[in-house]
Amino acid sequence: MGVFGFASIGGVKVIGLDVGEARIGVAVAEEGKPPAFGRGWIVRSDPAGDVARVRELAEREGAGRVIVGLPLRTDGEEGAQAAKVRAFARALEAAGLEVRFVDERFTTRLAARRLAHLPRKKRQEKGRRDEASAVAILETYIEGGL
Repeated sequence: MGVFGFASIGGVKVIGLDVGEARIGVAVAEEGKPPAFGRGWIVRSDPAGDVARVRELAEREGAGRVIVGLPLRTDGEEGAQAAKVRAFARALEAAGLEVRFVDERFTTRLAARRLAHLPRKKRQEKGRRDEASAVAILETYIEGGL
C-alpha cells in the first residue's frame, strides 16, 4: 500500500520536487530504484492550492514520500529561498505527506546538461528545466540512499 491507502504497482514510489517561485518541477521513481521519470511541472498559484496538487499527485502515484530539493548557498548555508522551501515542506507535512530534503545546489546545472540534446524551443520551454531538476533531485536521493 502507498500513502493514503492507495495500492502502488511495483515498489513504494517517491516524488521529487524542485520548488521554485513560479513552478514546481515534478518527478517520480520507485524507492531505491533508478531511474526517475519527469512528471511535468505545477504552475504555482496559492500555497494551499500548490500543496493540494502535490497531495493529489502523491495519491495518484501511490507515493509514500516526497523528496524536496533544498536550495543551499554555495557555502552550504541556508538562505532566504531555503526558508521558503522549508515553509512549503512544512505545509506538505501538515497535509499528511512525509518529506525529506536533498541538497539541490548542482541539480540545475545537471538538468541543463541533460536538456542540451533537445531542440532549442523544447529546451527553453518554461517548466522543462524545473522538471529535469526534479528528476536530478530524486536521482540524487535514490543514489545516496538517504
